[in-house]
Amino acid sequence: MVLLILLSVWCKPALAQCDNDITTTPAMPPAGELCNPYSLTLTVSGPGVQNTDSFNWIVNVPEVPMGTLASIGLTGTAMGTSYKITGEPTAFGNFTLQVTTQCTAGNCFDCGAGNDCSGCRDHITKNIPIQITNGAVRVPVDVVLVLDMSGSMMQTVPGSSSLSKWAVLKESVQAFLEAYRAWGECSDRIGVTYFDDARHDFKTPRGMYVFNHETTPMPLTGTGSIQEDMNAKGPAGLTCLGGGILEGYSFFDAMHPKRNMIVFTDGMQNTDPMVSEAPGTNMVINDYGMRPDGTGFPATLPLDLKAPAIKFRTYTVGIGDNALNGLLGNIAQAPTDNDFDGESFPINTTTNLPANLDMSFSQTFVENLAQFSPQLLDIRRIQLVQEASTIFVANPSADKIMLRIVADPAILAKARIQIEKDGKDFSSLVRTTGSMYRTFVMDTIRIRRYETTLPGKWTVRITGPSGLYQVTGIVNDEKIDVTASLGHRSYAPGDAVSLEALLQYKDQPLNGAHARVWVARPGQDVNDLFAQTGAVNPRDFPSEKGNDPGQTKYEALLAFDKAFTAALQPTIDSVSLTGAAGKYTGSYNNTQASGIYTFIFRLQGNDPQAGQYERFVLRTAVIDFGEADRQKTVIRTVNANAQTVLQFIPKNKFGSLLGPNRLTQVHILLGGKPLALTDKLDGSYEAIIPDSQLDGDPKVTITIKGQSYYEGPYSDLAGTGHKKHKWLLFIGVPLLILIIIWLARRRRKR
Repeated sequence: MVLLILLSVWCKPALAQCDNDITTTPAMPPAGELCNPYSLTLTVSGPGVQNTDSFNWIVNVPEVPMGTLASIGLTGTAMGTSYKITGEPTAFGNFTLQVTTQCTAGNCFDCGAGNDCSGCRDHITKNIPIQITNGAVRVPVDVVLVLDMSGSMMQTVPGSSSLSKWAVLKESVQAFLEAYRAWGECSDRIGVTYFDDARHDFKTPRGMYVFNHETTPMPLTGTGSIQEDMNAKGPAGLTCLGGGILEGYSFFDAMHPKRNMIVFTDGMQNTDPMVSEAPGTNMVINDYGMRPDGTGFPATLPLDLKAPAIKFRTYTVGIGDNALNGLLGNIAQAPTDNDFDGESFPINTTTNLPANLDMSFSQTFVENLAQFSPQLLDIRRIQLVQEASTIFVANPSADKIMLRIVADPAILAKARIQIEKDGKDFSSLVRTTGSMYRTFVMDTIRIRRYETTLPGKWTVRITGPSGLYQVTGIVNDEKIDVTASLGHRSYAPGDAVSLEALLQYKDQPLNGAHARVWVARPGQDVNDLFAQTGAVNPRDFPSEKGNDPGQTKYEALLAFDKAFTAALQPTIDSVSLTGAAGKYTGSYNNTQASGIYTFIFRLQGNDPQAGQYERFVLRTAVIDFGEADRQKTVIRTVNANAQTVLQFIPKNKFGSLLGPNRLTQVHILLGGKPLALTDKLDGSYEAIIPDSQLDGDPKVTITIKGQSYYEGPYSDLAGTGHKKHKWLLFIGVPLLILIIIWLARRRRKR
């Protein structure tokens, strides 16, 4: 009997179908292709369906984050018994359309004779698989811009025509977007979020937007553009770096594998959630309860940048001292999966900021598409006096070239830019989109109308007011591939930096290149310089109220101390690389001073197959302090205002100070309890020691930048000016008296 019941259940018709079905037109759902028109019609059919019936249609796509057709670039329109899906797909892969059609009134589905459809008279459901293929030249790229909009971004750039840091950032972002458009595939996406102490997103709803679609691209200027959005915003508030990264991360999804984040900031984070620098929680974004909370940021904490659930590359660009630039470098290099290592492009001064920021964004643009085709020919600076020219060489396999000229708007507006090739003048094609830059783009198809070819020598000639001009050349090339690195570890003062460039043509080693690395190194230790330069306290300076004193000091020095900014200017060295099997290597060891080391790899050659070529790669390293030297570092206690004050002055083996602005990197525990440190802004740090914590010779633990400097009893710090401990008075003195009494009695017995 049980068997008969089981057989009857197993043989029972599927209630979900009820002799009715959802069919597709075409009968077999066709494979779609990225950015190409797609159409699929769903129809309810069966013995009980009438043409006059109407239905509600629900279509979900469970594989994508939002689970909707819109998430893959499609839309649906209900037409009675049919539902038409159209659009141009923006994501590729295999998807399942979970389709439910429901009667708008009553039970509209009838059944054939002998069928029981009591459980599904008002709806039927069906899963329909569809496939979207990638017909593009390359995999689409996602880029999320995470941009600092805190109050310090309103500060004026010294030496410019009244440009603020925010104004320079806007222009640099716009130039980046123009390059992204010129190299774009139709399904490339862009997302933008800004942070101060609150979240500010570009557009609503928040997230990623198709940027390079062939028929409906996001505008570069005007209504709906990122440029318009940035123009409508202005800096204010504090700096919630961790919150900004968290918001940008929330835009990513697993269906788009090429995920990149570009983070820009000009100051230390001063609002939760924060990126932790403490040992054990290093590179984890969380609310640590140490600062005021930012508002509107995702509550999905913590986020471990070393191993996020959705992997992504981070490229950081920052303006600040070694404390900030070191943090940004650690963020870029955080992933434990080396395939997702990013790069950091730090800037420690606002001198020549338009050129420096554009150089950083140009290299970042190439890095974002590094698996594809844009490559830097070179980035050159010209100190113009009336007229100057420079020549870029496009190799034979290049099929596109972009030339960009950057300068302060006051001089660029009066300059004449000429582009020449094979005796032909292309100057009329130079575009004026931004006030800080001019752009020229040419490809192998457009150039035919000028009866010449793209490969060869391109001359850029500038005539106009004296000043600094920067000229960047980028080509599209599928055959030459170049990479450069500084090794896979951080460097301390005195270390030798490993230099390596790999050069290939058609996936084979490209030998015979003239390879040289130009090194812009600190003229002096920047931590020492920062510590020993007196603070500036100008009126009406737009600093952030939540800044640590060290951050405020650095920003004020950049804005008002010309001697300080002059001392930050680098000294130029160069290193020749030796090559074999397409690998060019060398080392650089003049690294005693802490600061930013900029390494410019330039490779040039004339190969029988590859032809004449040149390539440029920018790499940077923040060399910062190293370990504190036991002999040179000062630690002592002094009496001040009837209080015990611990003074700590960290120095490295070269006698250079750690410098100010390190309150997040210097930690002192006394008896397991943290001491509240004060940054004295001269390289020293102080903490008041409560007398109650000195009983029993407590343990002292000191760490600097996550490295242990001292761990031991407080009494072992004797000899450096500490006051006598209470335990010596209450235990040591009575013990000494007992010993004296004992010795006296022994003498009497004798």
